[in-house]
Amino acid sequence: MSSLCMAPTVAAAYAKDELIAIFTANGNSLEPMRKLIKDECGIDPHDKRFVVVGCQDVPIFGKAVAEGLKVDWEAVTPHMVKLAQDTVKANPDLRAIIFECTELPPYSDAVREATGLPVFDSITTSNAFIASMQDNPRFGANDWQKNWDGKQDDYKLGDNLSAEDKAKLQSGK
Repeated sequence: MSSLCMAPTVAAAYAKDELIAIFTANGNSLEPMRKLIKDECGIDPHDKRFVVVGCQDVPIFGKAVAEGLKVDWEAVTPHMVKLAQDTVKANPDLRAIIFECTELPPYSDAVREATGLPVFDSITTSNAFIASMQDNPRFGANDWQKNWDGKQDDYKLGDNLSAEDKAKLQSGK
């Protein structure tokens, strides 16, 4: 799940002249995905409301991600915070940040603290979807969910695929 699926909701929460930053591991890599993002997430990254911020030049981070290496998140944190602060300073109408890349959530709290802005990432996006199916004990019907019996269902890779999808997967098309 991409945190960009939360972008229409985030955009709707602010006035049309307020900006939302989209941080991505590499700004250049996001461009070829523009049509897919429009089709699947309902936003155009080129819309004037969105400020796309590539993190490819963040010390340590950019090189590690490009090479598929483990990122030293503690060493990267001050650099990511600086990038966020510089982005806010350059865009005074910025009201929220979306971390598109799944490598970015380790910096969310530090960026929230440093900028005072909400940061949406793959974790907060997933939490919102999960919460939409959880019992809220404060009101409404309570204790309606069944407790898990602790037994894992049998599953083999591909069990959920149709014969047609399995054929596509096997052919590589």
